[in-house]
Amino acid sequence: MVSANELLTKRKPMVIGIALALILISWLCWYFSDKQVIKRQLIGLSWEIGKKNRQESTMETALKMREVKAVLADNCTLVVPERNKYAESVERDMAIIYLMHYRDRYEVLTVTFEEMDITFPAKGEAVVQSKVVLQKQTGQPPPAEVTAPVKLTMKKQDGDWLLTQAEVAAALLDN
Repeated sequence: MVSANELLTKRKPMVIGIALALILISWLCWYFSDKQVIKRQLIGLSWEIGKKNRQESTMETALKMREVKAVLADNCTLVVPERNKYAESVERDMAIIYLMHYRDRYEVLTVTFEEMDITFPAKGEAVVQSKVVLQKQTGQPPPAEVTAPVKLTMKKQDGDWLLTQAEVAAALLDN
C-alpha cells in the first residue's frame, strides 16, 4: 500500500497546480463580485469628478464626464433629506450639465467615498451607504472640506450597475 507522503511527493506538481487554480478561481470570483464592481465603479466615478485642470475648457470637461454619464441611469432622482425630503428627477444629460456647472466653480474639487457599505435588497438592486469627503477650493486659501453621508441606489441593467437615486446631505450642495 502506498503512503500519503509517497503519493504527495509523486503528484506534487499536480497538487500545487490544483491549489493555485483554486486560489485563482476564488480571487476572480471575489474580484468580479457585484460588491467589488460597484466599489471600483464609485471610486472611478469620484476620480472622474475630481480630475480638474485649472486651464480646462468646457469641452474638455464634457469629454471627461462621459465616464460619469456611463454610470447614470436615464432618469436619476436627487433627494435632500434636510430640505423636507426634497426630491428631483433629473435626466442623465441634465445631470451631467449640473455636474459640469458645479465643477467649473472651483479650481480644486476632490470627491472621495469612505466606509462604503453595500447591500443588495433585491436581485439587480444595490444600496450603497457611504461617507463622502468633498474638498473644494476657489482661490488661494486651503480647500474647504465637507464630510457627509450619502445613500446611493443602483440597479443592474444590461450587466452594468447604474445610479438611479442619490440621497445627499445638504452640506454637500451649494445653496
